Amino acid sequence: MAAAVATQQTPPAPQVVEYDPVTGVPAEFNEFLPKDCDEYKKWKASQESGVEGQVADLKVSEARGQQIEKKLPGGKVKKKSKPEVVLERNTRNKKKCVTTISGLDTFGIKLADASKLFGKKFASGAAITKSPTEKDQIDVQGDFLDKAADFILKTYSKDKGIQKSDIYIIDNKKKMLAYGEEEEA
Repeated sequence: MAAAVATQQTPPAPQVVEYDPVTGVPAEFNEFLPKDCDEYKKWKASQESGVEGQVADLKVSEARGQQIEKKLPGGKVKKKSKPEVVLERNTRNKKKCVTTISGLDTFGIKLADASKLFGKKFASGAAITKSPTEKDQIDVQGDFLDKAADFILKTYSKDKGIQKSDIYIIDNKKKMLAYGEEEEA
């Protein structure tokens, strides 16, 4: 009879273990981590910050529900950057020029296709390269600064929404609109 009772019992439910999002181990093991590991240091810092750390992550909204721009130390306000196309002329080997086009990818343009178009339009070499800031850009061999601005506007204004106010030229280390007023770099 005892054997029949043992078979009717259901197995115990599995325990649900919650892992700490900072360290990746169960919360009760955090204090036993090695003191010199990065996870322990992050966990300890989050414990010490407590409420202050949580308040810093909150975002302030206006009464209408729009989010206020983030304020940086010193009272400066961080502006939301709008997408822009920047054209720049670089010289190499004294007489040779390279036109650099960056920012097309922010409008959803595939750089490989655009590079082929520039190469065919200007009958020169065009390649995708990485800028020092690790962003992709197109290098076209030759001085096509003004022609490239016109070509971008003509080709991508209708379907990708590039306007005259979105195209900038860097000349003599000054950033200015390709079709209008100057702007400080």
